[in-house]
Amino acid sequence: MSSINKQLIKGLNIITDRTALKQYTDSSLVQHFVEPMNNVVVRTEHFCPQVSIEAPFQKNSQPCLEFTYTLSGDTTLSIRNRPGDWSKYRVSEVVRFFGFNTELSGIATVNSLVPIKVFHLYITPQKLAQLLGSGGGHLVRTIIDKAIVNSKNPLNITTVGPVTASIVHQIFNRNGASPADSLFLRGKILELLSYEVEFLCGSQRKQTILQPDDVVMLQAARTIIMERMSTPPSIAELARKVGLNEKKIKQGFKELYGTTVYGFLRKYRMEQAKLLFERDHKSVTDVACAVGYSNVSHFGAIFRHHHGVRPGEYLRSLKEYRMTHHLSL
Repeated sequence: MSSINKQLIKGLNIITDRTALKQYTDSSLVQHFVEPMNNVVVRTEHFCPQVSIEAPFQKNSQPCLEFTYTLSGDTTLSIRNRPGDWSKYRVSEVVRFFGFNTELSGIATVNSLVPIKVFHLYITPQKLAQLLGSGGGHLVRTIIDKAIVNSKNPLNITTVGPVTASIVHQIFNRNGASPADSLFLRGKILELLSYEVEFLCGSQRKQTILQPDDVVMLQAARTIIMERMSTPPSIAELARKVGLNEKKIKQGFKELYGTTVYGFLRKYRMEQAKLLFERDHKSVTDVACAVGYSNVSHFGAIFRHHHGVRPGEYLRSLKEYRMTHHLSL
């Protein structure tokens, strides 16, 4: 079975212009590489551009299937198909690209100063076939046929449905540093692959039917909720701020994110609470207050429902893990 070379993945996107490279590397770039299981590699990128970036690049091929998802940001890819033949693609939030043995060159133009968050999943065809079990080889051949990028088969860029988007966001926010995180990542990656196989092999789950302008305004609404997590706006206020009526806000969240407005807020609060425990080692009371709960008991009940453990127990388990592994508190 062929394997994935993580060192090659770290150098897949090579910016060929020195000025653009300096802008890119001066933009607080954060990258993580995780191998949650053999022949499956996750790579995440998060950077905040200080200026608009126009970066010529060369993407080297790698003998694996690549699924790439843009979680935030606004970029235009100008892909060079052959001499004198270029194609342009707008890459924004909740967009997927997939390819196989992909070798591309072109120019990536960052259109705004919005933070860029990108998630990549690399898996060998043999590993995917193994995970699929009986009949997996036929399905993988079907996927490869759709994934090969060339002048006759242009870049595969599509929007993703709410379930897939939710899974990708959950994976992006985990770094696999703890045993629990590692187990979580393996489970979510298998879940993500199951949806992608269904999508690519014809048994497609319902994709969003929202208009492009609706999606942009719903994304703005989601950003407002995330930024005002501790003191969230009402649905009426949210609708006024982004220019959609309340009915469209409610329906749009269910269609795009697979949950209600308040369901999204509650889930985001719980994800941030977990991060605060892990990253800042705050007390249960401090974390409850930080994510918008004045009643610590109410916060504890929701945290337990979401994560399967009381916040105090989770905090103690983190401290025990750090002490056992001689990590700084």
